Amino acid sequence: MPVVSDRISERVTEDFGTSAPQVLSALERLGVDVDVDPERVHAAVLLVSRRSRTMLDDALEHAGSDWRDLLERAGLADDGWRQRVDDEFGRAVATQARRTDHL
Repeated sequence: MPVVSDRISERVTEDFGTSAPQVLSALERLGVDVDVDPERVHAAVLLVSRRSRTMLDDALEHAGSDWRDLLERAGLADDGWRQRVDDEFGRAVATQARRTDHL
């Protein structure tokens, strides 16, 4: 189960308030391919959800069935995905950046 990064966790709290623990748990339960940075998929889920619980549930389901399409929908499918995540969620701390430096 992938651990949610601090910056994703902060955004979940901002976007979903009292529902944040359930959202974080759902993100951690996502089956993410070992070749994909889990933060990338988590960010895609949040971007596509647009702070809507209904859209979040749809994005979580989509991530479980077709995460590549979800990355496309979120604008995170190309090589510039790291910059987009930094722009949307703030820069990652150095230890997170090293830990999630693959795909």
